[in-house]
Order: sequence, then structure tokens, then C-alpha cells
Amino acid sequence: MELFHYTDVANKESVLKNGLKATTKYEIFTPIRENVVFCWLKKEDNKIFDSSRICFRVNVSDDRCLIADMDYISIAMMYKYNTQGEGMVKKPVNKNAEALLVQLYEVTAVKYCDYYDGIHFSPEVLVKGDIQATDIEIYH
Repeated sequence: MELFHYTDVANKESVLKNGLKATTKYEIFTPIRENVVFCWLKKEDNKIFDSSRICFRVNVSDDRCLIADMDYISIAMMYKYNTQGEGMVKKPVNKNAEALLVQLYEVTAVKYCDYYDGIHFSPEVLVKGDIQATDIEIYH
């Protein structure tokens, strides 16, 4: 299946040479976010806007993919850290709210074969494992 992945322009050559490694600089929160590469179903689904980012088109087997609602995990982060970023509302630290949102993220995640447009507000694709360089190209 065709997916889209955004990263810093500075990573361009490394991605084209070495592929995408299943690691994350973000906190995991839940085991379903471990050992994955985060992608989008459509280029337009990208929620992290920055002019210093580049878009790659990747091709992976759909059986490696789980689709979850990024909004739930984002709001869980807001409740954990009491932070406010672009497009985010500052929330009071609330461990119960954080846990419930993580649980909601987990129980509403679906395999690609069970996904339909509109099931999630902000569908992010969790691709298990690395994505090889041969399965990646720059998207213009």
C-alpha cells in the first residue's frame, strides 16, 4: 500500500540510502506505538506543518499497518505534560484523562482491512518495523 512519511529535509539522503528506521523521538505511551514508522494514508493527512520537512512516498504491505487516531494520543500528551503547542489547548495534568485517552487510542486502532474513511479524525498509520530504502521515494 502507498503511504506518506514526512521528516526533516536534513534526513533526506540518509532516508534514501538507509530507509526509515522504526524508532521514534516521541514518547510511546502504548505498546502499539513501539517499533513503528509513523506514516499518513494521504499526503493531506499530515498534521505536522513545517517548511523544513520533506515528504516521502513509501510502499509497504498492508498487513504491517495499524491505523489509529492521532488526536487521542495528542490529547493524552497534553494531559500528561500540561503543554500547549500549535493547535493544542493547554490541559491541566490529569493522569486519569491521560490513561483513558491512551486506552481509547488503543481500542479504536484498526487493521488496514478494517479501516474506512472517516473512522478516525486524524488517521495515523503505524507501520511495524523498518521501511527499506528500495520502498521509498521523494514525493513531489
